[in-house]
Amino acid sequence: MKIQFDKPPGSAQETNGLSVRYAAAKRKVPRWRWYLLLAMVLTPPGYLLTRFMVAYWWETAPAVVITEQVVVRAREAGRVTHIVEMGAVVRAGQPVIAVETATGTTQAPSSTSAPTPTSNTSRTSIDAFVSRQATLDEALRLAQSQLALQQEHLRTMQALRAQGAATRQEVDNAHTQELQARANVNRAHAEASENRSLLARDRITEHAAASPPSGMALPSGDADIKAPFDVVVVRQFVHLGEWVERGTDVAVLQGPAPAMIHTYLPPDKARYAQAGRQATLRFMDGGRVRAEVVDVVAEAERTPAERTSPLTPRMPSIVARLRPVEPLPPAYRIHQLPLDVRFDWVWSWPL
Repeated sequence: MKIQFDKPPGSAQETNGLSVRYAAAKRKVPRWRWYLLLAMVLTPPGYLLTRFMVAYWWETAPAVVITEQVVVRAREAGRVTHIVEMGAVVRAGQPVIAVETATGTTQAPSSTSAPTPTSNTSRTSIDAFVSRQATLDEALRLAQSQLALQQEHLRTMQALRAQGAATRQEVDNAHTQELQARANVNRAHAEASENRSLLARDRITEHAAASPPSGMALPSGDADIKAPFDVVVVRQFVHLGEWVERGTDVAVLQGPAPAMIHTYLPPDKARYAQAGRQATLRFMDGGRVRAEVVDVVAEAERTPAERTSPLTPRMPSIVARLRPVEPLPPAYRIHQLPLDVRFDWVWSWPL
């Protein structure tokens, strides 16, 4: 058998001397398409890296706007005859809500007559306040004792930490417990003070009710609710012509005091809760306002549930109060308006 060798093709377009036209297997691609593809690939890692760097260098914490708001209550039972519209500005001393009470002449009390139902009700209320005051004073004493114990425990843990016998986490837990005990003392003191003021008010009311001579009608203007200072009516709970009972919430008033910002910081970020620390208020619509830390609230609070992830535990947080460098615009002067606070990063050179 004779071996035959084929002549190798001279080019890719020729086979055994015959010309073969193949379709183009490669074409030139514009350079900008490669740049676009590269940008699409690098954008997600770049975004994540940027977020990581921002979270590492700048601390961002949730916050809310706090304005001076007062909830006013009806002083006497009666029918609402006048009410200021929402958003209206009321000067100090002007009536916000006028209440018409059913007043009439009072009969001269006899030396042998039985006490009136009003006096009996007032006396019962005073007795209840006196009994509650004793309970609140005892609760305040117990809270103060618990605070003293927590402070002693914190000093002990700090001493152990200095000797290397305790961890930083144990010291932070002791500090958190001390803050909670301090908050309980403040709360108990506030409740005792409020009950004491209510007791004094009822005693004055009882004395004033027994003072008017017979035949004198009670002035109806005492039931009107007047503005304690220049206020703006932000909310109403009653309507014109509605009957209200004594102590019923009737309206919410907003004072002219500058709005403050309450931000929630975890205990390990306490270095940002220092007076004079600069920060930027970042509102949800993109607005930016500069602010500085004024002080720290002496009570630990939990971060609002709507500002935390469902997978993140709501640990007690340090509440820092910030004051805007410039007054907040009216669009941001809303009580409990959520926002974020980004604290400035300050470089501290080692000594």
